Amino acid sequence: MEYLDIKHHKIDDTGKLKQKIKPELAKKLKDIPGKNSKKEVKKVKGPKKFLFGRVTSADQMLLLDNLSTMIKAGLALAPALKTITSEIKNKYFRNILDHIYDMIENGQSLSDSMKHYPKVFPEMIVSAVEVGENTGALSESLGHLASIIKSQRQLRAKVIGALIYPCVVIVAMLGVSLFLAFFVFPQLIEVFVEADVELPVILSAVQWILWVAKFYYVYVIGGLVGFIIIIILLFRIYKVRLTWDRLMLKIPFVGNLIRELCMSRFAGNLHALLAAGLSIVKCLDIVAKTVPNLYYRQEILKMATELEKGKSLSAAMADRPQLFSSLAIQLCHVGEETGELENILIKIEEYYQERVNNVLANLSTIIEPVLLVLVGVAVGFIALSVISPMYELTQSFAE
Repeated sequence: MEYLDIKHHKIDDTGKLKQKIKPELAKKLKDIPGKNSKKEVKKVKGPKKFLFGRVTSADQMLLLDNLSTMIKAGLALAPALKTITSEIKNKYFRNILDHIYDMIENGQSLSDSMKHYPKVFPEMIVSAVEVGENTGALSESLGHLASIIKSQRQLRAKVIGALIYPCVVIVAMLGVSLFLAFFVFPQLIEVFVEADVELPVILSAVQWILWVAKFYYVYVIGGLVGFIIIIILLFRIYKVRLTWDRLMLKIPFVGNLIRELCMSRFAGNLHALLAAGLSIVKCLDIVAKTVPNLYYRQEILKMATELEKGKSLSAAMADRPQLFSSLAIQLCHVGEETGELENILIKIEEYYQERVNNVLANLSTIIEPVLLVLVGVAVGFIALSVISPMYELTQSFAE
């Protein structure tokens, strides 16, 4: 019989050299993996970076909803993600999903792949997906997340729709005022000055503003830009924003609306995470990051610490009556006693969401008379300020 020695030479039973193996074949034999060889891991390149890339909540909702439907229908995760990616119109988002697909094909989980993009997939989505993967209920978790994002989008659309009318009226008032100040009032001022008629208050103010704008417009523009930059930098300071959000809750009408919005999001997100299987302490840590008001966020994080020490959710809420209504506290207490906290949270979310919807639906009706009064006062003030000197001017001409 013939064998190969350690130098890849053929030898027979007597140990005599029979034939040398070619170097190419020797290299191939050497490269055959043995039991001690390590498997090579494919490195996945990251996506191309877009300077102005942005992923909207609509993109997130469509991804989660379609992925849930496809997985529920029996399609594997990677092919489902590939199919959805081909239908995404957002190039930035499509590039990210291509990278996630490559990572999943390389053996990573969906939640681990999402962690590479915290701005696109916040902690709430990643945690719910991770729990769904561990419990085998990924499609249900994705469906819950899609429902939450959908309800939040609907609420945001209603808020924007309710504010469109007053914003249009205010912009129109400002536009008319600027037109009068720069095109109409200067001509009246010249007439009154030539006729030696005393200018009313509003025309004197306009005259001064025009003079400043003519000779010091550079300083005015620089001052406005500087003021805006200072305001933006101030609101990036944690304590300043915390104080502002706390003050907003004390404004009679606005504070109640913000409180109900926060309660609706708090209950809805807490229910979704509890349904996904997370512990209530972990749920509160994540829910705190989804609440827009910073003061609410701070108090919810404190509640998580208290619950970790053994306190109940209803008791922690009861210690903060300025943030949580007595109705929500009592319902949570009943839910904890009966073991139906998840269902109770759904009812709380629906209750406060309905209240917010009613307020937003009637917002235009409430604001309309206030805006009419403001417009009437502004028009009357301008008319009196112009008519009185015009009357004096005609009197002087009559004399």
